[in-house]
Amino acid sequence: MKRHFFFILAALLLLNACCTPGNKGLPGDEERGRLSTKMVNLSAAVDASFSGLAAPPQESDAVLLQQATQHDPRLLAAEFSSYQLKVQYQNPYAVVLLCTQDGRAIMEDAGCSARLDRQVRSEAPCQFTLRVLQGCQVQGADAP
Repeated sequence: MKRHFFFILAALLLLNACCTPGNKGLPGDEERGRLSTKMVNLSAAVDASFSGLAAPPQESDAVLLQQATQHDPRLLAAEFSSYQLKVQYQNPYAVVLLCTQDGRAIMEDAGCSARLDRQVRSEAPCQFTLRVLQGCQVQGADAP
């Protein structure tokens, strides 16, 4: 009887491992909520640091993020440490992209807007998709 129980338990564990969706590294809904709030604040700081630039910055994403948050290092929250953060300059606006370590997009935000612009819910590569036009018109954003 014990042997039968352990056999069934092992089979269930194996089946569960094989059938679990490939969401490894993707945040759950609760973590997404926390990250979203922090992402909006971070992208706004990067956007502010880009204001007045005459040309695209040449520094790495890490340096740009450090420079943008030097007035308040809490903006570069510890919650971001297990993810990739990418920065894009779209004259004069900033767009920040959050991805998994293995290169899947999670969310993207234009710093000039007051809300998170794009939540990625399906498999997508870690690539910028938002385009920010004059007056902070964000193309490619989720519907409000």
